[in-house]
Amino acid sequence: MELPDLGAPCSEAACRRLDFLPLKCDACERIFCADHVSYARHRCTSAYKKIFTNKCGQAGCRQREMMPVLCEQCRRNFCLKHRHPLDHDCAGAARAPVSRAG
Repeated sequence: MELPDLGAPCSEAACRRLDFLPLKCDACERIFCADHVSYARHRCTSAYKKIFTNKCGQAGCRQREMMPVLCEQCRRNFCLKHRHPLDHDCAGAARAPVSRAG
């Protein structure tokens, strides 16, 4: 019994192996086998075109996030490590209370 719709061939020209659990590259969206799904293995031309514009505002930190992470007190953008007012030089920390319980 043949199952013609099961799996997909690897998009790598030298491979073309029929893979029953094919993987899609998140950058170029082509289908690959497990051996060729990494950017380097299939020489993905779309791999480094992802834009990370949300740079951390903490001095010396070079981390970028895919989504903005704004501090509730100073409204500046930070990485996940520095997102809390106590983890960065928060300009709004002196004005606003740290806890809003009450």
